[in-house]
Amino acid sequence: MSRQDVGMDMRARIQHANDATYAAWNAHDPDAVAAVFALDAEIVDVTSSIVTPGRDAIRATAVERFTGFPDFSLEKVMLVIDVDGAVPANADRWIMRGTHTGVFMGLEPMGHKVEVHGATFSEFDADGLVARDTHYIDLGALLRQLGLG
Repeated sequence: MSRQDVGMDMRARIQHANDATYAAWNAHDPDAVAAVFALDAEIVDVTSSIVTPGRDAIRATAVERFTGFPDFSLEKVMLVIDVDGAVPANADRWIMRGTHTGVFMGLEPMGHKVEVHGATFSEFDADGLVARDTHYIDLGALLRQLGLG
């Protein structure tokens, strides 16, 4: 198999993982959210400095988000895939929406609707699973919309 064929196969795997990610979040399925990640994957939230290590913790984060925002939705704005670099990767812009009607990160429900823009840079392993996600979220907008800023 040529390098170009390998790159095309990885491109398809990354596209599949990205599509599965959006489907899982929008279906409110924490198991499916976690399934696109390698067992030892990590999510790094640059804005809050929170690191979420491992598939189980990633699943728990999804559960917390669905609990806090039962109408949670995630809209893909743009996706760029790179299979030519040292590590297969993608860059992804998105919009997260929901209504804070459940406990979230220790905050009691306030009923505020939120719409927050962000971007994720994902690195993939050889199996096409996410090894590392680096998130950038407009935390100021989220806090203001939750009535905290």
